[in-house]
Amino acid sequence: MMNRQSPTDDETRSMLRSVSQAIGLLHETDFTPDFDCDENASLLLQLGIRAGIAATVNPAPAPHVTRWRDIVSQTDTEALKSLFSHSRVIPFSDWTDVHQAADLWYGLLADIIRPMAHNDWEFIFYLGNPANRHFFDIDEILDVIGSFARSGNVTLALDEREAFGVWSVLFGGKRVQEFGMQDPDVNGRYRALFQTLDILRLIVYSETHAALVMQNSYFEIDRPPVPANMHNERERDNFIEGYALGLKTGMEPAQCLVLGIATAGSISGKGPVRPEVTHFLSEWLDSI
Repeated sequence: MMNRQSPTDDETRSMLRSVSQAIGLLHETDFTPDFDCDENASLLLQLGIRAGIAATVNPAPAPHVTRWRDIVSQTDTEALKSLFSHSRVIPFSDWTDVHQAADLWYGLLADIIRPMAHNDWEFIFYLGNPANRHFFDIDEILDVIGSFARSGNVTLALDEREAFGVWSVLFGGKRVQEFGMQDPDVNGRYRALFQTLDILRLIVYSETHAALVMQNSYFEIDRPPVPANMHNERERDNFIEGYALGLKTGMEPAQCLVLGIATAGSISGKGPVRPEVTHFLSEWLDSI
């Protein structure tokens, strides 16, 4: 049975303190994404992998790629293995923005990830808006995402509208009224969605809440209010960078969720910066 857990105020304070202490032990360089490098940025972006803020804004030119076979014909696969050997956390880009994502990601898994024979990878996926995609396309990409579970831990992160979109495609059809995180039945619906997918963690978040669903737990926490302009097109990217930083530094999943909330709420238009994240956590703690 999956139990729904919302932390008490004391538990929230304790968690915020532990995350703040962990952040205090990090170096500024720890806040730089592993793939934040100009040299390989364009290739990584074509593969649908987040390659750092600077590379996303101004990627280097590269040959047009449409399929995994094009990548293989233009790139030394051993060089790709070397590139990926430097990080155990791989954050993928928005599926709806990646041309031929299923082909590229499965090719990457089959030819690069699996042959490296590691089983401690952390893979982070998010879909974007699936509303205008066919069931076949959604089912295919979810199968591909699940295939990564044999090589490491898979997190799927969705905002509440995306979660409704995936749930309605898989379970409800188009006649289901849209629901969000404050719906009284949301626990069971997100649980059903999680159990349909071959993933370790499902994250669903809104402007006011965030939930982490795992095999035997449902952890939900209130997000502290932030100015309206913080809810922008960079919010998810900042959230993912904080969550990935938590995974990279060995935090517990719920702590990673809290760090993701802190980076999303404290950073606007650039990567996480330790003083700003620490300040956000301190204000959050003082507000409880």
